Amino acid sequence: MNRIKPFLLALTIGPCAWQAANGQDYVGYVEQLAAQAGQRAQMHAQNAITLYRQQTGDWSTPDQQVLAHLDALSRQQNPGFYSDLQQREQAFQTQQDAYVKNSNAVLDGMYNSYMDRSAAQYQGHQNYTREGIWERSHYTDGNEVYELPYYQPGQVYEGYDGSTMIQDEYGQYQHYDAYGWQSEMEQYDPD
Repeated sequence: MNRIKPFLLALTIGPCAWQAANGQDYVGYVEQLAAQAGQRAQMHAQNAITLYRQQTGDWSTPDQQVLAHLDALSRQQNPGFYSDLQQREQAFQTQQDAYVKNSNAVLDGMYNSYMDRSAAQYQGHQNYTREGIWERSHYTDGNEVYELPYYQPGQVYEGYDGSTMIQDEYGQYQHYDAYGWQSEMEQYDPD
C-alpha cells in the first residue's frame, strides 16, 4: 500500500498541475490584477468621499472636486510623505531608464552580432558556391575584376569590356585588353 500512495498522489496532482501550467494566461492574469487594483482604488475613493460628505454635510459638491480637495488636504498635512514618494518615483524612473538603456544596448549588440554573422554566412556560402561548386575565383589585372575558372589552360574568355583572358599551362592568366596590350593577372580577394 505504501508503494501505491505516491503513484495515486501523482495521478491525482498531475492533471491539476498540468492544467494550471498549460492553461495559464499571463497577460489575462495581469489584466485581471490591474482590474482588481482599479476596483479597490475606486472603492477606497468612494469610501473617502462618503466619509467626507458625512463629516461635512456637503452633499452637493461633485465627486471629482471632493477628491481633489481631499488630495490637496492630504498633501498639506503630510508633506514629508509626498516628498519621499516623489523621490522614490524619481529614483524608480531613473532605474527604469537605466534598465531600458541597458536592455536596448544588449538588444542592439545581439542584432548587430546576428547581422554580422548572417553576412559572414552569406559570404561563406557565396565563396563555397563560386569556388567549391563552380571552381571559379576572382582575378584582377590591377584595374578590373573578373570571375574565372581555377584551371582550364588554353581556354579563351572574353570579358564584358571586350578584353580577352587566357590561362597558360601553369594556371597563370594573361589579360589582353581591347587594344592587344598584355598584362599578368593575379588572384583577387574582395574582402
